Amino acid sequence: MSAVEYACEGRLLFRAESKDGAVLVPRLNEMVMVDDEPYQVVDIEYWARRVGSSDRRVLWPTVFLVPVDPEAWQRRLERRTPPEREAKPPVRY
Repeated sequence: MSAVEYACEGRLLFRAESKDGAVLVPRLNEMVMVDDEPYQVVDIEYWARRVGSSDRRVLWPTVFLVPVDPEAWQRRLERRTPPEREAKPPVRY
């Protein structure tokens, strides 16, 4: 079973586990929504943990997040929405 740990400000937020072996790890500077709050990925650490015998190990990623300011998040959402355009082209002359 594969797992990814998410941590913020020195504490573990939650652990996401996957049974099919496919682990989804976000990229650096990517935005992640946790409980409807935006967080930014600032670091990812991979730890090798023992599985069964001492010669077998599995990589266990830990994703470190920082909270995003709500005002900065709103500005980011406004930039992503395209402005409404008029149906006809602008008059040049």
